[in-house]
Amino acid sequence: MMPRRILPAVTTVTAAAVLLTGCTPTSVDPVRVTGSSTVAPITAHMARAQQVAIEQTTDGTLDGFEEFCRGESHINNASVPITDDLAALCAENDIEFIELPIALDALSVVRNSANGAVRDLTMEELGAIWAPDSAVTTWADVRDGWPDEEIVLVGRPEGSGTFDYFTTAVNGEAGQIREDYRATDDIDELTGWIAGDADALGFMGIGNYLAADEEDRNVMATVAVDGVEPSLAGVQDGSYQALTRPLFLYVSVAALEEREDLEDFVSGYLDEVHDHLPLVYYYRFQEETYDKVRARFDERVTGSLLDGVPQDDVDIEALL
Repeated sequence: MMPRRILPAVTTVTAAAVLLTGCTPTSVDPVRVTGSSTVAPITAHMARAQQVAIEQTTDGTLDGFEEFCRGESHINNASVPITDDLAALCAENDIEFIELPIALDALSVVRNSANGAVRDLTMEELGAIWAPDSAVTTWADVRDGWPDEEIVLVGRPEGSGTFDYFTTAVNGEAGQIREDYRATDDIDELTGWIAGDADALGFMGIGNYLAADEEDRNVMATVAVDGVEPSLAGVQDGSYQALTRPLFLYVSVAALEEREDLEDFVSGYLDEVHDHLPLVYYYRFQEETYDKVRARFDERVTGSLLDGVPQDDVDIEALL
């Protein structure tokens, strides 16, 4: 089980904009940010640290790309790389983008802490639970000796990068998942469901888990996957590789040309995010990786480093 940590609240909402500012916002016309609710706490924190006004929505990476690729936002937070079809949408609308890796996430399987029997699951067992044609309904169906109690499954919906990554890693293809689970883009709602039911099982980013409301966080626990917890050590030594993923910012080149404040915000973000990530409970790349990311931004290197699908074996440093 991961240790308990407490994060000051960051205000984001699903499908509705929230204005986030520091003490003295530097722009009365906020930077528009769409996309991932996994990445949103990092971006909100960096905006507050720089006293930059942003208007941020958290309706999921892929849904955010739909807006970004129509020119409706300046930045898209992303927990998976842009897909080929969405890159084509950007191209259709003459939206050039810079893809900027900014952190690492250990996608976490989370249970209610009252369920002390279920402390670990194998990837094979996760596949059995979450498969589209799964016959699993109780914990006893998963492993002999476990409680004969119905599993209450919760998670992220279609349109979320976390959904695409989890389904790819667990079931072999993005979007392949059983239909009888509760889904939401609202992380507070998701953690509340797990905290409120002793037989709940869900998935979310490690930072979302560690930053949950203290009351909920005290009654949740991570599940080890193939014997490995979603810890920094597991990410760094590769033992948690199957559910480790990079997190990104996608920045509009046209917006950069039009807005000096956007250039300043992204520059400051890249310069400082390595030092700030522990404050929002996400994991960081090696410090020299951020030099390469900053060079990618400064040189306006457009397009994606990846091939449009979630991957569990990405070496970002080698690609930069």
